[in-house]
Amino acid sequence: MELAGVILWNLWNNRNGATFDGPYRDPLSLVSLSIAFLNQFHEANSKDKCHTLASPQSRLSIGHWTRPKAGFVKANFDGAVFLEDKSSGVGVIIRDDKGSFIAGLSKKILGILEPNVVESYAAKHATQLLQSLGFDKIVLEGDSQKVIKMLECLESDDSSCGLLIDDTIVLCQDFMCWEVSWIPRSFNVPAHNFAKYGINLADSCIWRDSPPSFICPALVADSIS
Repeated sequence: MELAGVILWNLWNNRNGATFDGPYRDPLSLVSLSIAFLNQFHEANSKDKCHTLASPQSRLSIGHWTRPKAGFVKANFDGAVFLEDKSSGVGVIIRDDKGSFIAGLSKKILGILEPNVVESYAAKHATQLLQSLGFDKIVLEGDSQKVIKMLECLESDDSSCGLLIDDTIVLCQDFMCWEVSWIPRSFNVPAHNFAKYGINLADSCIWRDSPPSFICPALVADSIS
């Protein structure tokens, strides 16, 4: 009965969106989104899974990249826009609780996208990469305050950015425990470098275990900060 009610509510919202020139979702994605929202409600009262936030005060006091707590891995993500190439790029770097490199991703997206939309794509690709590697305790960290706020609050809007955030929230339901945190752009350099590398690609590239040479100076800087 709970799921039916959530699905009906989403169908009503979807119909209103189509009527008033808003976004329209296909029925299958509406069912997935409804299940995710219902899971969020139950998981808020569950001891088996968790979704926690870093306080604004603690985030603002951090002057450098920090390792995730024991047992977690952290995926930093970022986006870049290449005006002359008429394309955009997303970058992801995953590190463990010792700060060691696990994996990195660069991807090129055709078209010049609004910055927060590129950041939302990056968050989604970070989540997909974490899933593919089999991690269950994760931190998503980015420098877009809008994207991080929507992930923290489990809320989005009707924009293209919001639809991508909805997809990311659905993906996060598969993790045992997930956290999100904001970091200033100046401390998110490795992820930004992966995003900028996207201009060299036709599609995407993933590195495992050993980082590419173009990212090493930024990794060293993070390790000694």
